[in-house]
Amino acid sequence: MKKTLYTYVLREQYPPVLICMAGTIFVLITGQLIKLMRILFASSCSLKDITELVLFAMPRLIMYAAPMAALLGVMLAFVRLNSDNELVAFRTAGTGFLGFLPPVLGVLVLVTILAFINTFWVLPEANRAFEMKLRSLGRSSIPALLEEGVFVSAIPKLVLFLRSVDRSDYTIKGIFIQDQRQPNEKVTISAESAQVDIPPDSHAINFRLTNGMITRAANDLKDAQAVAFKNYDFILSMDEIMGAADTAERDRSQMRPVELYNRMKKSVDKASYQLWSFELHQRIAFPSACLLLGLLGPPLGSLFRQRGRMTGITIGVGIFLAYYVLLSAGRTLGESNVISPFFAVWTPNLLSLVLAVYLWAKIHRETPFYLSLLGRPLALLWRAGFSARKHGAVAH
Repeated sequence: MKKTLYTYVLREQYPPVLICMAGTIFVLITGQLIKLMRILFASSCSLKDITELVLFAMPRLIMYAAPMAALLGVMLAFVRLNSDNELVAFRTAGTGFLGFLPPVLGVLVLVTILAFINTFWVLPEANRAFEMKLRSLGRSSIPALLEEGVFVSAIPKLVLFLRSVDRSDYTIKGIFIQDQRQPNEKVTISAESAQVDIPPDSHAINFRLTNGMITRAANDLKDAQAVAFKNYDFILSMDEIMGAADTAERDRSQMRPVELYNRMKKSVDKASYQLWSFELHQRIAFPSACLLLGLLGPPLGSLFRQRGRMTGITIGVGIFLAYYVLLSAGRTLGESNVISPFFAVWTPNLLSLVLAVYLWAKIHRETPFYLSLLGRPLALLWRAGFSARKHGAVAH
């Protein structure tokens, strides 16, 4: 009997988990493509380039999608079982709700193991390949940035205006640059001419400006400075052109957990220790969330039938959003040295575990939820009020 039960429940869980994983990844990929739209339009990239970018971004998207897919997929499987009264039939046959725990763990442990493999080994290599691909696309997009007669704002926090451009040798006549990369000041540069230098092996583009002026003004306009020059090199890195993350964050995302641990141990100050520790704990906490959040699925699914499926999905998404908000809040508190990186990252997981144990115990004992008892009179009051308004409108 148990073997039949386990096999049946396992088969019921895999399709919704895979569908939820595919749907979540699709939504995240769409958001990633919207972010990259500026680069894709500015460069002459092909369908092959776009496909490679999506594939390289997939491991990071899977890291975020797997916990949500585990929660929603398992929950929808139990919604289906509950809507067909199969949970009631199993209980009548003497199987308590805890009897579903082994097949649920079978699915969640498999998803968690795959998530650990993705986060520990696949993700660092994919992040490195993604960055290299962005750099290559950035180099191909440089000619598109040298558009004459218009204000070009494709580079984050920079505005370029080029009066005329000779594309045969990248010579510019009349150039204006507004630089807002520094948080406390604005820099304006104008020059009579410029020569664009793009070394083949370099990760930067150099504007060799001639006969111009640099004006620096503080944001509060209390301080200003103007300097004339004959020759000036204005250098932009590919990371600035592509709007990439800072070097420290990029290095962390491209390291395996062992490397992160070694860097954390070699940290000379608390700030750098916090950064390495956050990244290391996140690499472990996100795959673990597949198991801990997934355990919330069966008790939540047993509370809803087929008609209440959308309500269940909404609650599942709400739980995941609450998890992510707690994680973001913990990161902020951790960076402010209010709490340690361990508590900042693991508090949402610990709360998920406590909630899962509570829900499993309540469903197994078949004791009522106080919130649901409170919700019934509220629902009756709502229906009575709606009925009164309806009859009043008809009488009017």
